Amino acid sequence: MYTTTWLGIVIIVAACSFFVGSWMTKRRFKQGELEEQAQQAQNDLERYRQDVADHLDNTNKLIAKLKENYEQLVNHVQQSDHLLTAKQDVDLSQPFFSKETTEQLHASLNQRPERQPTRSVHDSQPTDYASGESGLFSGEQKSNDKQPA
Repeated sequence: MYTTTWLGIVIIVAACSFFVGSWMTKRRFKQGELEEQAQQAQNDLERYRQDVADHLDNTNKLIAKLKENYEQLVNHVQQSDHLLTAKQDVDLSQPFFSKETTEQLHASLNQRPERQPTRSVHDSQPTDYASGESGLFSGEQKSNDKQPA
């Protein structure tokens, strides 16, 4: 009986060891899997932080460039305003165009048809721009010789 008792205890201990070992192994595998997931989440978080940092750095560069462009625009507008509003002393000794150029410009302006002196609108008949006879003047002439009785 001694041997059977010892043999039964050994079998029971072996079965319990098997179940405890398999439970521990499964738990360890799950722990490894959880550690992998935690490491992956940590890597994803670090990548996300780097993306956000890059985005903010790019935004700061764009804002600095926008600020520089705005300052250039303000300076340009101020210079233009100063040029346009400043009292300009016209120096007649140095005209904008030379004398010959000014004479040529005046001559060419006087040659333009709209610059030619025309008769007053009230003094002249309207101009008929149609070629030939048109409107009331086309066709036969009707005489109104008949006098009403």
